[in-house]
Amino acid sequence: MLTIPIKNARLKKISAACLLFCSCLANAEGIIDITPSIGANLLYDDNVFRFSSDTQAQQAFGSSETADFIKSLDLGLDANIRLSRQLVRLTANIIDSKYNRFDLLNNVAKSYGLAWDWQLGNDFFGTLNTSKSESIAGFTEIRNPVRNTRLLNRQSASVNWRFHPDWTAYASREEIQTENELIGFENLDRDDIVTEAGVRYRSPLGTQLGLSYREVDSEYPNRTGGAAAFFGDESIQGVLALDATWQPSAKTRISARLSRVTIDYADLPQREFSGFSQRWDVNYALTSKVTLNATAYREVSPIDDILSTFVESTGASFNPTWNVTSKVALRGGVGYQDVDYLGSSGFFAIANDRKDSSKTANLGLIYAPTLKSVLQLQYQTEDRESTLTNQSFRFNSVSLVARYNF
Repeated sequence: MLTIPIKNARLKKISAACLLFCSCLANAEGIIDITPSIGANLLYDDNVFRFSSDTQAQQAFGSSETADFIKSLDLGLDANIRLSRQLVRLTANIIDSKYNRFDLLNNVAKSYGLAWDWQLGNDFFGTLNTSKSESIAGFTEIRNPVRNTRLLNRQSASVNWRFHPDWTAYASREEIQTENELIGFENLDRDDIVTEAGVRYRSPLGTQLGLSYREVDSEYPNRTGGAAAFFGDESIQGVLALDATWQPSAKTRISARLSRVTIDYADLPQREFSGFSQRWDVNYALTSKVTLNATAYREVSPIDDILSTFVESTGASFNPTWNVTSKVALRGGVGYQDVDYLGSSGFFAIANDRKDSSKTANLGLIYAPTLKSVLQLQYQTEDRESTLTNQSFRFNSVSLVARYNF
């Protein structure tokens, strides 16, 4: 062990005070848990920009090549500071990604967060949270071969009141600011204020019921001209939802969410709509090592489209998990989704008959040699067919991820 003598009396006092402070945190009511982590990811993607054809790729880059290898290095730090019933959480993460062919996409993604999980007595608790992230936008919906960095700022607060052992009332508010770096995407900048209030019931046997109302007030500060005229620059979306969870047996869990969705625009009443959404989820433990999950849904949501005002998404998925051993797990999934573009914007007499159909599949092998390390091999694929030109695409990707928590 290396010992460094402290000759200065002031330094000795400071060192002693620091040791005493840390000792008090560790041995009294406080606990500090700091977890650094490091990860590496090697990804092969055969259609990075989700081009619909080789011709589209040729027009964008002068080459029909669409595949690339991406290498990423991930550095993270999580710190939890618990003082009595209060918990302060700090997170920081940096991901450096390098593309082998499309080096214009090389980027360093960053995310930071600070949260306080507070509790007052036995019945009042909640969270104060602030976070910031920076990463490049994806290409699934906007297949423009450019690197657009997207900044996301979030601040939120929530409060819960357990007024009965089985009943809890809650309310929350979140402010979200989304900014795009490139000028061509500035009309997508948006400021959201999300408020939600509701009540939850949970029985000792696991049955859960919830009733909530969520409102999203959105503004697009940089949307002007034709974009503002077609899509509007301010809207209010409301969702009245009923959630239920039932456990008919120790192996089966059934969840459902029924909701009514409405959206109002400040200056474009012709784009307003209301619709009904539903989602059903079933989890079944086939054995102690095999779990099956099935989901079916039909949901409506607004869309910025010249002809349509909203989309109706209908789909289903099946996701089994097999814990082969205590260290090895195999996870897979298949899914299908139909998206219909509905409603009339009122600007054109022609109707929008666009329909998208997507088939997805994934398979992952997870190996955790120790409690602090994990290796994962993942395969993903999607095949989308669209009635609109250049909106169909297909991709396959394989990734190898290694991660270690110190």
